[in-house]
Parts: sequence; C-alpha cells; structure tokens
Amino acid sequence: MTFYQAMQVGANVMKPLIKDTKDKKLRQKYITAFIFKNILCLIFCILVVSSFGKLFGNENSIVGVVTILGVLTFRFSNIDFDVKQSAFTLFGVFCIFMVGPYTANLVGPISRSIINFIFIMTILILTCHNEVLSNQSILILSYLILYGYETNDMNVLINRVIALALGGIIVASIFYIKQRNVKFENKFSDIIRDVNLSNDRTKWQLKLAVGICSSMLIGDLLHFPKTMWIGIACMSIIQPNKELVEFRFKNRILFTILGCLLYFIIYSFIPDGFKSLLGMLGGIMVGFSATYQWQVIFNSFGGLTSAVPALGLEGALITRLLNGCFGSIYSRVYDRIFDIIHEKIISRNQIEQVTTNGEI
Repeated sequence: MTFYQAMQVGANVMKPLIKDTKDKKLRQKYITAFIFKNILCLIFCILVVSSFGKLFGNENSIVGVVTILGVLTFRFSNIDFDVKQSAFTLFGVFCIFMVGPYTANLVGPISRSIINFIFIMTILILTCHNEVLSNQSILILSYLILYGYETNDMNVLINRVIALALGGIIVASIFYIKQRNVKFENKFSDIIRDVNLSNDRTKWQLKLAVGICSSMLIGDLLHFPKTMWIGIACMSIIQPNKELVEFRFKNRILFTILGCLLYFIIYSFIPDGFKSLLGMLGGIMVGFSATYQWQVIFNSFGGLTSAVPALGLEGALITRLLNGCFGSIYSRVYDRIFDIIHEKIISRNQIEQVTTNGEI
C-alpha cells in the first residue's frame, strides 16, 4: 500500500492495520499517513466552510458543512444506478435541501411532520437503493441539519438557495469525475420501479422516514428545542441490520452521556477564547475514531458548540441529553412495534390469499 493509498483508508480499517503491523517502518508510514490525512481533511473542511460563510453569510456556513459531507462521501460512494443520472439526482437532492427544511419550518407540527416525511422518503428512495452503502447517514443528516438551522430572513434564504445550488454542483461534479468509468446495470427508472412495500428495502425506508418524522413530531408537541437531534438519533439507530439496531441502541445513550460529560469538563477548564474551537476538536477526533461509540462522543462536541450561544451551557447539555435519550429509546420501541404490525399485516394477507384460493 502506497502512502497515498493509506491516506484514503478510513479509521475503522487503518487503526487495526496499524496495530497488527509488525514492521516498524511500515507501521510508522501508516501512522503518518493516518495523521496527515486527518490534518489535510480538517484544513480542507475549514477552508470550504469559511468560504461559504464569507460568500453567503455566516448563517449559511452550514451549507459548507453539508457540501463537505457530500464531497467526502460521494467521491467514493454511489447511489447504485447510471452515473450521469446519479449525478443529476444528487443535485436534485440539494434542490430538496433548498425547499424541504425551509417549508417545514413555516407550518405547525403536524403539517411539518408530513412535509418532512415526503422529502425524507424521497431522498431515501432515490439514494438508498443499496442499503449497504448507508447513504442516508449523510444525506438525511444533511437534511436534518439544515432543518435545525432555520432562517426567517429572506436575504439569508436567497443566499442559502444559491449556496446549496453551488454545493450541489460541486458534489455532483466530484461524484461524476470519480465514478464516470463505473458501469451500473440499474437506471433511474429501475430505482423507481423497485419501490414496493413487499420488499425489505422499501419497508426499511418507510420505517426510517416515519420513525424520524414521528419522533420529531412528538418532540415538537412537547416543545423540545433542537428536535433535529431526536431525528438524528433515530436515523442512527433504525438500520436495516437488526444486530446493528441492537448494538447502536445499547451504546448511543451511554456514549451520548459520556460525550456531554467530557464536553462539560473541557469547556469548564479551557479559556473562553478557545471554547468556540471545541466543535472543531470534535471534528478532528471523529476522524481518528474507529468505533461507533467514540464517534457518538465526539459528534456531541459540534452540536453542543453550536447550541451553547442560544441555550447556554446548561441548556445545551440538558437538551442534548434529553433529545438523545428520548430519540434512542423511542427508536428502539418504535422499531419493534413497526415490525410487529408489519408481520401481522403479512400474516393477514397470507391468510386472505389462502382463503381466496380455497374458495376458487
């Protein structure tokens, strides 16, 4: 493996590789590549986010974050159908980002939940045909982040639309450049044709969309702030793989608590001038994290840093804990209820089919 190739490897692969490599020079090369990659990634992220902030206003620097997430994901990943059509589809998802979050924030809780469901389900159908790729972890996350960073200022909104258009062009272009030589059997029409409530993929897409929207609806009705955090917890736990659902549910609450505790300790002891950098520190450490547990801990840093100015330290910590725990528990209960109802519907349909055939 060359130095460049080592830089392309994720933490979940590189850290075990470093641990198992006996050759000291090779081990040192892997360590250097791993550190260098994360430093370059951090610099790149800072440049892009700050550039979006300067071009479109600080309120829209969040679009830079969404763009970075898309670039880092789709330079390697795909959405399982024709590359040209996929590139246009990715830009279309950014068009959804322009409309969905803003529209949802204009209306009451129930209408908001319906709007979010329509757009989230659309994103899932268009980009999660191959569930193994876990594209929802980036695209639905991006939708929820934009939903959480709402704006009522028309000038900010116009700039956000322009910024998202630019972000969509960047992500779609990089995706096309990286994937243009890959051949896929599926076309866009095949993806639409494959939507069927009788298959496991569509069932999971429906489960996830309803789970996210219903959990945030309850949060809205209970007047929880930052309900996007509830939706993010649901998105993280409701997975196609049942073992992964159990694993994430068992770990998310504990490590959300540990993340908040660690943030509180660091925040309490560092000088005021450095407190705004805790979100950046979290981003760096996520890059070095090879396990879900550590990712949950350090992902808390970014969310808390953005929430502290509005809610205060105590309010941000309580909100993060409350929303994270509620979202996790709700996801697990909802996942089981959804499966029970689905199994009963299947059983009833099978009985009706047998009865009908017997009458014939």
